[in-house]
Amino acid sequence: MINLMPPDVKQQIYYARMNRMVLRYIKLSVVVVLALAGVFGWALRDLSQTAARVDQEATDKQATITSLNKSFTPKAKEASDRLAAVAYVYNSQTRFSAVIEDLAKVVPQGVAIDTMTLTGDDKQPVRIGFSATTYQAALAFRDALMTSPRVAAADLENITSTTSGAYTAAIIVGFNKGQAK
Repeated sequence: MINLMPPDVKQQIYYARMNRMVLRYIKLSVVVVLALAGVFGWALRDLSQTAARVDQEATDKQATITSLNKSFTPKAKEASDRLAAVAYVYNSQTRFSAVIEDLAKVVPQGVAIDTMTLTGDDKQPVRIGFSATTYQAALAFRDALMTSPRVAAADLENITSTTSGAYTAAIIVGFNKGQAK
């Protein structure tokens, strides 16, 4: 095939082809840019929806926490107060095992402790009922109690002679502050 066209026409045909190719590339670029814009737009919309949902969930959780704080804080404080009261009572209670051990150390020969009761009095809280073989043994028990470092006061409440010649008596005991533990 012989190309008899003038060089100007040939050049125009060449540039027309090039223009068509450039237009195709431009159209393809526009389509790609629109597709990317769509993807980015969808991603931004999805991201904003997720952020809004997370913010709403955080607000709901915060409201739940606030409501639980309102309902459980008083209960927790009440339980803490009760625990503190129990700890106080426990720490301030009389430990009768230590008291009995001290009493056993000072009980003289011929004396037997029969009863030991709380009187409810702050000054002299314990009443000890005992039996003694002699009157002097009953008095010696009272004097021996006074030698205990825990005892602040020991007062004979009564001494009664039995038909067998033995004596029954009662002593009210007061302890030094903090020593009845």
